[in-house]
Amino acid sequence: MIGVPIARVLGIEIRVQLGWVLVLALIGVIAVEQLSTLEPGLQSEIAWILGGLVAAGFFISSAAHDLAHALVARRRGLDVKAIAISFFGGSTPLDPTAADARDDLAIAISGPLTSLVIAAVLFAVTAAVVAPTGTLGAPAGVLAVLVFLNLVLGLVNLIPAYPLDGGRIVRALAWARTGSERAGWRASSLSGRMSGLATIVVGAAVFALGQVTTGVMIALTGWFLILTANAVKDRIRLDELVGGFDVSDAMEPDPITVNPSLTIDTFAAQLLDGESPMTAVPVVTGDEVVGLLGVGQVRRVRRDKWAETRVEEVMATPPKLVLLAPDGALRSALEQLQRAGLDGLPVVEAGRLIGVLTRRSIGRLVQARQRGEPGAPGGTPCAAAGSAEPAADRPEDGGE
Repeated sequence: MIGVPIARVLGIEIRVQLGWVLVLALIGVIAVEQLSTLEPGLQSEIAWILGGLVAAGFFISSAAHDLAHALVARRRGLDVKAIAISFFGGSTPLDPTAADARDDLAIAISGPLTSLVIAAVLFAVTAAVVAPTGTLGAPAGVLAVLVFLNLVLGLVNLIPAYPLDGGRIVRALAWARTGSERAGWRASSLSGRMSGLATIVVGAAVFALGQVTTGVMIALTGWFLILTANAVKDRIRLDELVGGFDVSDAMEPDPITVNPSLTIDTFAAQLLDGESPMTAVPVVTGDEVVGLLGVGQVRRVRRDKWAETRVEEVMATPPKLVLLAPDGALRSALEQLQRAGLDGLPVVEAGRLIGVLTRRSIGRLVQARQRGEPGAPGGTPCAAAGSAEPAADRPEDGGE
């Protein structure tokens, strides 16, 4: 699953990753040091309480940032069931994306705008607290630190490099101007490389000024932005290969299904067999798809535990698991599959499971297209490239 659910706001489930514990601890420690510098006589216990307030305030601010994305997406007609709170920006598998450039622009810009508004409000409150004495004591220091953190959260996210919000903004703007989402991705990739190079230059300058650790960290951040921009280029290439196809062109029809109470030893070996057509198996109760078990989930379980591990204990479930429509664009479905980090996604029509889209089935379709087989633009969709053997021809009882 993507993080741990901690709350539900306006019907949207809030999820956090365990890494937040380290982030908030670090922010709390830094805040204690800053507050102790502002007020040398501050008692240690009070300093730590105030540091905890800073950490909690930053977490709430980050949640507001990501919740803003979700609420704007909902107003634009998207069904948002859950969000995962990111650290200093960046997309997560639960981030909402729109099929329209203007909608996606509104979603992307809402997060940084929310952070900057929070910073402005906190700055006004800080000024009001400081005004009577003219000194910045510990209480006002808490507010000042939160102003700084929200400014960083808002401004860093405006850097035009995907997966930051700024990269999504560049993509949406270019998409709206040209009418081509692919052109938007190209613009985002270019701006990401330029941002990465600029960041590396800044890091080198800081390094030359004697701030070795800070300079190296800034330069590494720039290198990460360049790598991400190159990944966007790979995505563009993949879009060229699968563009124009629907989910039904690549899905494996009539998939084998398993019950959630079944133990995984009955079919795990088939999933891990590279020659088997199965890499992901929908989990159903009655006619309802309740989960999916793939190679990724099975590999996390030791072989000697297979006989005592039930499917429901390790299967992927919503909101990480999404259900696809057969007439949906394969490109969008592939993006959902990649963001979820699963081996496959169920395909449902009128509430009935009709197939499963897997990485392997998409790969077969791409290979067929590269070879110029039927299924390429101008030809008929290639069923052989996008489907596996009928359920009757597969090994019986097969089941991230």
